[in-house]
Amino acid sequence: MNSQAIQELITGGESDRLEFKSGDVTPSALAKVLCAFLNARGGLILLGVTEKGKVIGVKNAKALESIFKKELPKLISPSALWDIEQVRVDGVDVLVINAPEGQDQPYVTEGAIYSRHGDRNVPASRDDITNLIQRRNQHSTRWERQITLGAERADLRDDLIAETIRLAILAQRWQGSPSDIDGFLNSLGLLEQEEVTNAAYLLYAKNPSRLLPQARVRLVAHPQGKTGSVYQLDRLFDGCLLETAKQLPEVLALFAGGVESRFSDLWQRSDRPIWPTDALREGIMNALVHRDYSLSGSTTISIQSRFLEISNPGGLPFDLKPADLKRAHLSLPRNPDIAHICFLHGLIEKIGRGTQRIVESSKAAKVREPKWQSYPFATTLTLFSNAAASEMLELNDRQRLILEESARTVQIRVSELLHLLEGKVTDRTVRSDLEHLVRIGLLIRRGKGRNSVYERIHKSFPPSSA
Repeated sequence: MNSQAIQELITGGESDRLEFKSGDVTPSALAKVLCAFLNARGGLILLGVTEKGKVIGVKNAKALESIFKKELPKLISPSALWDIEQVRVDGVDVLVINAPEGQDQPYVTEGAIYSRHGDRNVPASRDDITNLIQRRNQHSTRWERQITLGAERADLRDDLIAETIRLAILAQRWQGSPSDIDGFLNSLGLLEQEEVTNAAYLLYAKNPSRLLPQARVRLVAHPQGKTGSVYQLDRLFDGCLLETAKQLPEVLALFAGGVESRFSDLWQRSDRPIWPTDALREGIMNALVHRDYSLSGSTTISIQSRFLEISNPGGLPFDLKPADLKRAHLSLPRNPDIAHICFLHGLIEKIGRGTQRIVESSKAAKVREPKWQSYPFATTLTLFSNAAASEMLELNDRQRLILEESARTVQIRVSELLHLLEGKVTDRTVRSDLEHLVRIGLLIRRGKGRNSVYERIHKSFPPSSA
C-alpha cells in the first residue's frame, strides 16, 4: 500500500473495516482489534494515525513491526492470515495491518472473543458467537476445504510440508513441533478428520492432476510475428502449486525474459526488462492463488510479441470489478488457505496488494497499463511489453539476416549487404532496414550518407521466425 492510498482511506474516516491507532499500543491491545476484524469481514489497522485522521507516525517503526510479527501470533488462536507493512506517509512511518475475514471463526485472544460493531471492538455476545460458528460452517463448504475424493495422506509431499513448517516457525506463525506435520496441517484446516482437503492436495500432492486436473498450468509461446496452431513453446505444468510456482520463473526467463538496451547521445547504455518483471510475477501468483478451482480448465499463460495474457477459469470474486483491482481495496481472498501457505513461502509478499503492484510495476517500466477482463467463466490479465522491445521481436527476414552478418564483422556497409542479398532489394530498402535496427537499439550508425557504417550492439537476438 502506498502513501496516496493510505491518505485516501484516512479521508473516509474509521469504519467497520478501518481503525486508526496512535501512541503506544501494546501487542495485547492490538490483538483485540485484529481478532475483531478476523471475526468480522476483515479490515485494516493504521498505526500512527489519530482518531480524527491526523497522521503522526510511529517511532522505531521497524523494531515495532518486528515485535508485532513475533508477539501477535502467540496471542491469537487459531492461526490466521494477516500481514503488516511499513509505509512512509507525510514524512513519518505508518504501520498498516491487513487482516482478511478469518475462515476459522471465532478467533480468541487472552480467553476472549471480540466482534466489530461499526467502528468499535466489543466483547462478542452470545448471538455474535452463534453467528460466528454458523459462518465457520459456511466457510467449511468452500472448494478448498472440501475433501479430495480418492486422496490419501500418503499422496502429499512431506518434504514440502516440512519446508512450510520451517518457514512458519521462522515467521512466528507456528508454535508447535517441527516434526508434527499432521498437527500443522490440521491447525490450518488442510486436513479434516484425517481426510485431505482440496487445498492440501493442490499445494502438496505428488501428482495433483490425477484427481484435480484443474491444477495444471499451460504455458504457450507464439511464434514471433506469426499466428496459427504451431507454437514456439507449448508446455504443461502438472506438479503441485508450490512446485509449479518455482518452475514457472525458470521457463519464463527463456521466453519472456531479456532486456532492451538503448544508448543515449552521450553513449551511456540503459537496460530495462522487456516485460515488467514484478507485474509478471504478481500476475501469475494471483492467478494460481485466487482462481476459481471449482471450475475445470487450466490456468493459461500466453506469450506474444507485444503482450502476455494470463487467463483463468472463473470470474472475479465478491462482486469485484476490473476497475477495483487498480486501486486500494481490502483483501478478499477466494482461497485463504492456499493464500496462507503461499504467503509463508514468500510467494505472496503483501496480502491484498498484488493487483496494485502489477499496476505500479507496469508504470515504473513505462509500458502500457495492465488490462483486466472478467466474465462469469473467465478472467484475463493482459500485460504489455516495452514498445521498442516489441518491435525488436518482430524483425523481418532481411533484418534478421543483417543482424547475423553484423555479428560476424566489426562493421557492415550498405554495399556489402546489397551483395549479400544478391541484388534482390534496392539500396533504399536496405538503408530503411538498417535505420529501423538503429532506431530500436540493435545497431549503431557511424558516419553520414554513403560513408555510413553500422555496428552491432546486442550479442544475441530473437530466434529466426522460420
